[in-house]
Amino acid sequence: MSIVSHSICLLALFTIIGLVLGQVSQGGPHTSQGGPHENQGRAKRQAAQDGPANENYARGHVNWTTCDYTVDPKYTCQDCSTRIICVPIGGKVIACDNVYAPYCNNGFCSPIPSAECASA
Repeated sequence: MSIVSHSICLLALFTIIGLVLGQVSQGGPHTSQGGPHENQGRAKRQAAQDGPANENYARGHVNWTTCDYTVDPKYTCQDCSTRIICVPIGGKVIACDNVYAPYCNNGFCSPIPSAECASA
């Protein structure tokens, strides 16, 4: 009886090993499924390669200028659509490129232009 039970166990073990080693990946190669998500990574890499000449790179890009944070206000406007945030290492010049707040008003991006910009 011992030989039969050992033979059955061995047969079951070899069957399991054969099934595990013989599995084939399902679905074949991964192919394009289409959709808007496909080119997001490519667009970001292209923007990083093109540098400042690319419009997408310039959006959100911070330029620096000089300011004295002990004297100058922290938030000011450079022009009608650009603001300056004065910090200890200098002034960050940031464009107001939000569609809903395209104007600089009292140092903040706003949907309402300042009095100087409204009269111009």
